[in-house]
Amino acid sequence: MNIQRDTRFEDHFPIRVMVRHHAGAEPINRDVLGILAKLRDLHVKDSVENEALSGTITTYGGYQTSKKMMFLDRTEPGIRDLRDAIILPGITDYLEYAYDKQVESGRTRITSWANILSAGDWQAPHMHPSAGNLASGVYYLNMPEKPEPEGCIEFLNPHPVAHHHGVSLTRRLNPRAGDLILFPPYYIHYVYPFKGSGDRAIIAFDVILQNTQFIF
Repeated sequence: MNIQRDTRFEDHFPIRVMVRHHAGAEPINRDVLGILAKLRDLHVKDSVENEALSGTITTYGGYQTSKKMMFLDRTEPGIRDLRDAIILPGITDYLEYAYDKQVESGRTRITSWANILSAGDWQAPHMHPSAGNLASGVYYLNMPEKPEPEGCIEFLNPHPVAHHHGVSLTRRLNPRAGDLILFPPYYIHYVYPFKGSGDRAIIAFDVILQNTQFIF
């Protein structure tokens, strides 16, 4: 008997997450945190400039930069260094891994924002559904040391039926300053509040395909 087999293995809706820690990023973190803290002090009570007061996003409490501001496009040297030395290389590596070299970072644009959360502030479950969004990311400027789950980011399994087969419904990460996390934009996530002193300061971004007619 001559049996011919034609086999391929496919990843359907893969959840590919990159977690990269940057040792030696403390000077950049301090510079950018100082810029963000000044913006917070200026605008924390301004419902126009503090997106967390708008009632239209899932950040509750704290300060988040206005949608009018593309934070990573600011011209301060610290933000430029963060973008060029940490964010852009991370995006390039993630797109190469997640899309099997079918997408070049030069075909994308970045939308970005920043926020500071203090004790009791949190983010409700959400995803990043912008058209043409290839990947979402978050970089941690500062993370107070807290017991889990305080301040942690938690992801929801988009395949809840998998729980019947022993797969966890969530995946929790406890980031530290200098961590960069990239993940699919449909991966629902939320942030736990924490108690006591300290600020959780992050830069968040989406990587948008310039031409949203997908070819893969």
